[in-house]
Amino acid sequence: MNKSEGPLTGVREFLKGKKAYITAAIGLAGAVVAWADGQIDGVALLAAVWAAAQACFIRAGIGNEVAKANGE
Repeated sequence: MNKSEGPLTGVREFLKGKKAYITAAIGLAGAVVAWADGQIDGVALLAAVWAAAQACFIRAGIGNEVAKANGE
């Protein structure tokens, strides 16, 4: 069976270019839950927000550079 013929092809196509954003959102949601539960303080929450934002900005930058390199 070829990789492109597998049953998860649709899922892979849907996730293409979105995995970093989904991971950042899950991490941010986890940090908010931990903050609301009192497990982390506001500084740790801000650090998690900053880390999630960095992941998104880096992913967007990589996507833009790849598009430029491909002439899109």
